[in-house]
Amino acid sequence: MGPLDDATIDECDHIVAAMGPEPFMAALEAGADIILGGRTTDTAAICCYALWKGAPLGPSWHAGKIGECGGQASIKEVDGRGILIRIDKDGFEVEALNDVNKCTPHSVSAHMLYENSDPFNLTEPGGILDTTDSRYEQIDPRITRVTGSVWKEMPYTMKLEGASAGQYQTVMLVGIQDPVVLNDLETFEANMTKHLYNRVRMTIGEAAGDFHISLRLYGWNAVSGEKVPEGTPAPREVGVLFVATADTQEMANQIAKACNPIFFHMYMPGHHGEMPSYGFAFSPADIPRGQLYEFRLNHVVECDDPSELVRTEWVDLSVEEAA
Repeated sequence: MGPLDDATIDECDHIVAAMGPEPFMAALEAGADIILGGRTTDTAAICCYALWKGAPLGPSWHAGKIGECGGQASIKEVDGRGILIRIDKDGFEVEALNDVNKCTPHSVSAHMLYENSDPFNLTEPGGILDTTDSRYEQIDPRITRVTGSVWKEMPYTMKLEGASAGQYQTVMLVGIQDPVVLNDLETFEANMTKHLYNRVRMTIGEAAGDFHISLRLYGWNAVSGEKVPEGTPAPREVGVLFVATADTQEMANQIAKACNPIFFHMYMPGHHGEMPSYGFAFSPADIPRGQLYEFRLNHVVECDDPSELVRTEWVDLSVEEAA
């Protein structure tokens, strides 16, 4: 995201750095029986044990990536979610634990795209996992073997994650089957949005502060927000989500209450002056959603020591139980 300024850091309520495997390995080496870890990369939390035992870097990191979501790296004929990974000096094997599920070259290799935009390179603390030359071989229906994975060491960095608190929201939801509305949803959305804003300005005025109202038409274009292509048939029904955003929860609630009559009863010209009613999902209709939080950081911090930003606390449960 470019340079990181002090203002962005100050706006974050909380900042963490995603750990690599080293703090886990240190805890294992020191004799920990149970490790409760803070924010870390999924891959590091899985591969730390293999690395601690001296397994090779490339296969260990790749195995950690494949194992992070368990059975998602398999083809599940039944609801069995486990996999078993065996790492050796040349590669690793992935086996579906349920005897009817399968681990195939496709199901295993495809997991490199889980939460990763590059199917061949995965950036982690201290290096990059390069699977460009990896080979996936079907050993039997349940087992796939992977070889050729390479770990490329890089300067040690940790991903920063920070969030800042923002405004507050209140939502309402109606379902609409009215054919007058469904046959002209674009006009309905535009008119409704205009009337809602006017309603707030007339009833609350400047006291509303910095507010925002949005409508999301589920069953039409709520997911993409894009204009629907010309000639798209009218849906059978839509769910319309009203979202009011304001500086306080009380004001977001007040805006929703002020908009309530229009949101449930706004008519279109095709209604010929008769006031329609739409089907609200809940009563009371307005639902406080609380404060909004926004991710503010997409940066890394360079570290001389993998554990310099990590705190480790030890608890002896035998002592705790005796107390």
